[in-house]
Formats: sequence, structure tokens, C-alpha cells
Amino acid sequence: MVKKVLIVEDDKDFQDIYSLYLQGESFEVQKAYNGSEGLAILDKEIPDLIILDLIMPVMDGEEFYVHLREREPCRSIPVIIASVNEKMPQRIEELGGVAGILRKPFEIDKLLQAVRTHLK
Repeated sequence: MVKKVLIVEDDKDFQDIYSLYLQGESFEVQKAYNGSEGLAILDKEIPDLIILDLIMPVMDGEEFYVHLREREPCRSIPVIIASVNEKMPQRIEELGGVAGILRKPFEIDKLLQAVRTHLK
């Protein structure tokens, strides 16, 4: 069964790099440019893992994460935070459930290893 990864990231270059490598590992990838688009995707399909940036327009990663954890079928989805932020927002810490945190810039191998760890 093919595992699905949702990338919620406003930087097209990061989206493209993550997507290229994840597809190379045989993951199905969906992309959203902000939290609002990410929630719209979740209305249609539940991914096996989410890669989430924190700083985005329209709806940032923190707000997306709060909404994600309020949705019954989405509460247990592992989330890997990929952000330049040095400090995790308090609301995300309170909700818990973050599978990993990668500080940008990072080597793509670290992202692939984190995804593999939580999906295989």
C-alpha cells in the first residue's frame, strides 16, 4: 500500500525538493501552500504523514496544527515540523504529537529518515 504524505509549505522550491525525493521513495505526495489549503485537502483525503512549515500566509502552521488536532480522523497523523523557527509555538507543544522537528536548512536525508521512521 502506497503511503501518502501531505506537504504544507508556502515555498515552492522546498515543496518541489521534498516532493521529488519523497516520490523517489515511492510515497504519494500532495501539496498545499498554506494551512487553509491543507485543511481543504484533509476534507477529501487523510494522509499518512504531514510535513508542516510554520511560517505561511493565509493560515500559518500553528493554526493549521490546532485545527488538525481538533479533527477526529486526523488526531493521530504524525506531523514533522520543517521550519526556520527556533522555538516551537506553545499551542503546538501543549497539543503534543509532533513526530519530529527539522530546522531549515537541513539535509534532505534527515527528512527522508524521519518520514521512513514514521511510515515504514
